[in-house]
Amino acid sequence: MNEVTACYVEQCRKDGRGLGQAVAEARLPVSLRDARLLARPLFIEESVLRATADDLLSLFDILASLPDRLFDGDVEAYWAALGGEPRLAPLLRCFSSGRPTARFGRADLYRDGHGFSLLEFNVGGGVGGIELGELVRPLLAVESFARFAEQHSLGHVRTGEEVAKTLRAVAPRPSPVVALVFAPGALARYRRPLAPTVEVLRGHGLEVVLGELGDVRGSGGRLLVGPARVDVVLRHFAVDDTVGYEDRLDTIMRAHWAGNATLWTGLESTLLSNKGALALLSDPRCDAVLSARERRLTDRILPWTRLLTTALVDRCVAEREHLVLKPCRGFAGAGIVAGWACSEQQWADALRRHAGQGHTVQRRIVPCVEPVVDPETGATEDWVPVWGLFVTPYGYGGNAVRAQPATGSGIIGYSTDTATRATVAFSCRAADHSVPPVSAVVAP
Repeated sequence: MNEVTACYVEQCRKDGRGLGQAVAEARLPVSLRDARLLARPLFIEESVLRATADDLLSLFDILASLPDRLFDGDVEAYWAALGGEPRLAPLLRCFSSGRPTARFGRADLYRDGHGFSLLEFNVGGGVGGIELGELVRPLLAVESFARFAEQHSLGHVRTGEEVAKTLRAVAPRPSPVVALVFAPGALARYRRPLAPTVEVLRGHGLEVVLGELGDVRGSGGRLLVGPARVDVVLRHFAVDDTVGYEDRLDTIMRAHWAGNATLWTGLESTLLSNKGALALLSDPRCDAVLSARERRLTDRILPWTRLLTTALVDRCVAEREHLVLKPCRGFAGAGIVAGWACSEQQWADALRRHAGQGHTVQRRIVPCVEPVVDPETGATEDWVPVWGLFVTPYGYGGNAVRAQPATGSGIIGYSTDTATRATVAFSCRAADHSVPPVSAVVAP
């Protein structure tokens, strides 16, 4: 626990109706009114935050270079190594943006007694959580919190502001229209969950429209989504969703290549988001293409991660309590199996069932807990946070934290577990002290 956290928790214990009520008293924007918020923000040393963000940006560049380094630019061979479906490889090859993969995404990390460990890197324009940065201003408008922030020189970055700046920079026009484009038939399902994202983008001065791939068409070199001419397509569809809609994807890409609109981000970002990419990077076979500095970086931030093969099953069976099984392309916690949370037989069955089927195994990280004072009862409870750090082409882009009680299920997914809460972290200049760890595993 760092000094700022200790001070905040102590003040909440002494005066629960003051600082302890800051989140409850904050006048939330529309984008956060339905959010399940943690009773306090988190605090992290600025030096640690910046160093971790620098590591993530360097790791991003390494990941983006793996197809060239390992497979001489053969996207289909790289996709096959990740366990990807062969039928999708031609789409990834043919509809690449033709430019370096855009630095944009959210890394999910645990923090233990040694530093941050990367669990997954969610790369692409459709990553969630940007609305949590909007919690900063309402908190600073609460008198008790404003005093605390000034006393401890707290800093912050609003992710929505960084995203809006990025979208303006990549658009062909100075006042761009941004389209959130979904898979066919998916808009009805996602309209409400993504309403906070739309609200944040509009709040930062962008015009936003929503549509599906089937709504895309071209006219005189312009890109239209429904009746609206759009400048930026914020991709909320996966490569799988484009099968049968290749003509619509082709329309988007032609506008992109001609400079009349921008696809943010391109399908090539799929190659980075796949958890198999981390497995390739972690594998010693990658040593031949990494410099000594790059391997030190990956060893520092990336836990042991491997693609699950039949040859690896026996070792993983023996190390059940130290491993977690994840689908390479899963999300929202679907398909995650924590070895320590199931029986030996269940674990062995899961490994044998998924070996060679596009799954990874990763070394278990035992994260530090954060104490939180319940504003209603005054009791102090330990929570396990997943630190979501955003990167943009400009560098560090803010954060979004989700947390679960230390007594919870251990699968930390905001959309799948109602006990999970969300918050934002402020930077500070305090020294760090050790915190008792607990067991958990992350789900987006």
